[in-house]
Amino acid sequence: MLAAALLLGAPLLRAAPPAPPPQTPQGELHAAQLMATALLAGHASHEEWQKLDQAFADLETKYPDNAAMANGHAEFLWNAGERDRAVKTWLAAEKLDPGNATVLDHLGGCSFAAGDVRKAAGYYARAVSSAPDNAGYQFSYANVAFLFRHDLHDATHPDSESMAVEALQHFREAARLEPLNTDYVRAFAETFYSLEKPDWQEALKTWQHLADISPEKDFALLNIARVYMKLGNRAGARASLDRIQDPKYGRLKARLNERIDVE
Repeated sequence: MLAAALLLGAPLLRAAPPAPPPQTPQGELHAAQLMATALLAGHASHEEWQKLDQAFADLETKYPDNAAMANGHAEFLWNAGERDRAVKTWLAAEKLDPGNATVLDHLGGCSFAAGDVRKAAGYYARAVSSAPDNAGYQFSYANVAFLFRHDLHDATHPDSESMAVEALQHFREAARLEPLNTDYVRAFAETFYSLEKPDWQEALKTWQHLADISPEKDFALLNIARVYMKLGNRAGARASLDRIQDPKYGRLKARLNERIDVE
């Protein structure tokens, strides 16, 4: 499934907000982050890395109660390859601000990278709770919940189906928050196939929306035909297949055309 590839390739850094004034804690952090970006983009010496590492450490000392400073240092350490130190620094930031969604999202990614999917799901769920309007956090949690739905049963999700429904809800929210993001919409649409009792009407609308926004329209049209077949709408299925032009879908198109009359 597409969601799996997206999860494994997800970057740790989210889009940065506008630059704050320089003579503020946020401004000092932003300046250090700009320097980190420059080092990552070039061929920095070991001495330059150490100097910037110390600069981040100095900011943590100067602002000991500021979780953003610890988070900034952890992001630098992670991208510099100092993964263990980065995780320790994020854990320290979590203690300073247990509801910091950025820190929780990073800890979710670290836990996933370490193979602890239950802990990753917990951190991602907390990030969503802290920042429900962030589509990226919704998507990260949905990915883990879906991909490991057989392993994440708990008191509120006693079986894999309930976890799949949970994932669907968060894929839906990610797609609602960023309706032009084809990755989010496609993952939402694909999840319907894994449910025991999917809402095929909602699935149809989702695939139709993907066809409207995606350059891979023929892929969406194939799935629209499949959903029409689920709904017993032969005419809709044929009409969707007739719109497919890409030769690479020729075999699948022919198979679906054959199945329309049989099923």
